[in-house]
Amino acid sequence: MADIQGSERDAELDVVIATRDRPAHKLAACLAALWCQSFEHFGVIVVDDGGREPVARRVEASHPTRPVRVVRNARSVGPAASRNRGVALSDAPYVLFIDDDCISHPQLVARHHAALGRAAGPAVSLGPILSPPGRRLPPWTHWDADRLGREYARLGRGESTPTWTHCYTGNLAVRRADFRAAGGFDERLARQEDIELGFRLFRLGCRFAFDPVAVVWHDSDRTLRTWTRIPALSARFDVLIDQFVPDSQRLSSVREDLRRRHRLLRLARRACRPRAAHRCAVTAAIAAGCLLHALHADRPSLAAFSLVWDLEYTRALAEATSASPGRLQRRPAQVPRTTPGVVP
Repeated sequence: MADIQGSERDAELDVVIATRDRPAHKLAACLAALWCQSFEHFGVIVVDDGGREPVARRVEASHPTRPVRVVRNARSVGPAASRNRGVALSDAPYVLFIDDDCISHPQLVARHHAALGRAAGPAVSLGPILSPPGRRLPPWTHWDADRLGREYARLGRGESTPTWTHCYTGNLAVRRADFRAAGGFDERLARQEDIELGFRLFRLGCRFAFDPVAVVWHDSDRTLRTWTRIPALSARFDVLIDQFVPDSQRLSSVREDLRRRHRLLRLARRACRPRAAHRCAVTAAIAAGCLLHALHADRPSLAAFSLVWDLEYTRALAEATSASPGRLQRRPAQVPRTTPGVVP
């Protein structure tokens, strides 16, 4: 059943936020940052994905004078379906996706609105997802932030071109008509559904624009246990994307990137083909990375966590494609016989 509060029928842009069991103060901080935007003609749609406690009352209590539409899923359906539902509630010409633990720059909405408004045709507007400044992060979160930060720096300097592979729902704006024409998020994907949508938007003819000022700060509280599962999940969903959308050539792109990795990483993959060697190397690299981070030896700490990611990703990819870690040859994996969700 839908529990909808508030309305902003004249909004030129709707911010869509999917949430599930997020600590109350984080969602409140996310919304509070939106109320400080320099651009005023926007609405907010929060989709509560069947969390343990409904968020509608908390949203209303923390921002009683602000119009927020809140809809609750009777059961958890995942981020892709939740965001599709949020877009289905929107009447605005543009939609902006951010995560429920992101703090937005005061010009975030204005910059995305301007980028989409001046585009001559279908367009996607992207902005950086950065870690909060001045905070000493856990080493695995530091690795995430460093990897993203370096890529955003290259985009900002014009050394890299924004493409569909830069589509992350932490900071992504699109015309609602283009989102619908592309079919919305594929609800079969519990991860990387944003990148897969990015390819379909690219195939639709969308141009990708990156604005370094359109920043959100991601206040991640990811644990080490959660982080170590992500490389394998990413590998499996890359295989699914390649099968769901074969012309994306996702695995070809992934393999090319793996071949360009540092020579020491490639040597480590070969040395760690035996499962016992793999587990020992991962455990040792995590321990070393944490210790080096505590000693403020950031560069070698980052290198240690790069090794963890590479080993976990390549082994999972090899298993998902029934190949050895060293060869990474493709053989189609089994995928569920379902159809993607389409936004009405």
